[in-house]
Amino acid sequence: MQIGFIVAVALLLAIVAAIVLPSLWRGARTLAIALAVTLPIMAVSLYALLGTPAALDPAQLHAATSLDAQIDALAQRMRAHPDDVDGWVLLGRSRREQQRYADALQAYRQALRLAPKEPALMVEVAETMALATTDHRLDDAALKLLQDARGIDPNNQRALWFLGIAQYQRKDFVGAANTWQPLLTLAPPDTRAALRQQIDGARAKAGLPPLPAAAAVPTLLTVHVDISAALRAQLKPDDVLFVFARAVSGPPMPLAVKRVPAKDLPLTIALSDDDGPMPTLRLSQQKTVTVVARVSHSGQATAQPGDFEATAVTATVGDKQAIAIIVDHTHP
Repeated sequence: MQIGFIVAVALLLAIVAAIVLPSLWRGARTLAIALAVTLPIMAVSLYALLGTPAALDPAQLHAATSLDAQIDALAQRMRAHPDDVDGWVLLGRSRREQQRYADALQAYRQALRLAPKEPALMVEVAETMALATTDHRLDDAALKLLQDARGIDPNNQRALWFLGIAQYQRKDFVGAANTWQPLLTLAPPDTRAALRQQIDGARAKAGLPPLPAAAAVPTLLTVHVDISAALRAQLKPDDVLFVFARAVSGPPMPLAVKRVPAKDLPLTIALSDDDGPMPTLRLSQQKTVTVVARVSHSGQATAQPGDFEATAVTATVGDKQAIAIIVDHTHP
C-alpha cells in the first residue's frame, strides 16, 4: 500500500474523530437545515446540537492531493477489504459530506450488514436516507431503523430526536412530544430550554397544554472564588474563569463546570446537576469531590502554560457552607 494513501486515510480518520467524538449532539447539521424548511417549529439553535458531523473542509487539509481523490482511494480499498466495518462507516460519512447520498447509503448498508445491532450506525443510516430524498422525509424504512435503534438503546439521544422528527412529519404530534420528553433529562442542560419549546410546540398542535414548569434543580456546591492581588493586576479583559468539580477517584471528566468572565472576580459560583456536561455523570452521585478553579487566557478549559490556578480543595457535596478558593499561582 502506498505511503500517500496511508497518510490520507489516517488524516481522514483523524478529521472524523476530531469532529465526531467531542459531542454526541453535534451532527446532522445538513439535515437540520433541510428539515428547518419542512418543519418550521425546529429551532436552528437546537439543530446545531443534534446531528451529524460538520462538513469536512478541504481548505483545512494540509495535503498535496485532494480530499475527493483520497475518498475515492478509500472506496477502492474497501472493495479489497469488504469486512472492514470502520472503513465502510468512514466511507459513508465521507460520501455524505460530498453530498453523494446514494453512494453514502451503499457504504452505510455494508457497515450495517456487518454490525446490524449498532444503534448509532442505524441512526446514521436513517438520517442519510432522509438526506437522499428531495423532501428530506424519514420514510417507513428509516422509521423502522430508528425504532429498532431505540429498542436496543432506549437512551440513545439521536435515535430519540430523529424518531420524534419522523413522528412529527407524520403529524403524530403526541407521539413526537412523548418521544422527545426523555431528552429533557438525557440532553446537556443548555439544550433543555430549546427542547421544551419543541415539545410544547408539538403538544400545542395536538391540542395539549405545555409541560408543567420544570422544578428548580438544587444547588449542591457553592464556591466563593477570589484572586490574589498580584494576579488580579495581570488579568486580561477576555480571560475566562472555569470552576470544576471532579470525582475524587474516577474519570477526569468534570461532574459540574461553570464558565464565567474572570474580570468579575471575586465570584460566588453555584454548582448543581444542571452544570454537568455528561448526563451519566452527576454531581449528586458523589459524596465528596475535588473543586478546581482556573483562569484561562485562551478561553479553553484545558490548562495551558501561564493560566492562573487555585489549589484544588476537597468538598462535601450538599454542604450548605460556601467553599473558599483563591487563584494564587500560575500553571507551569
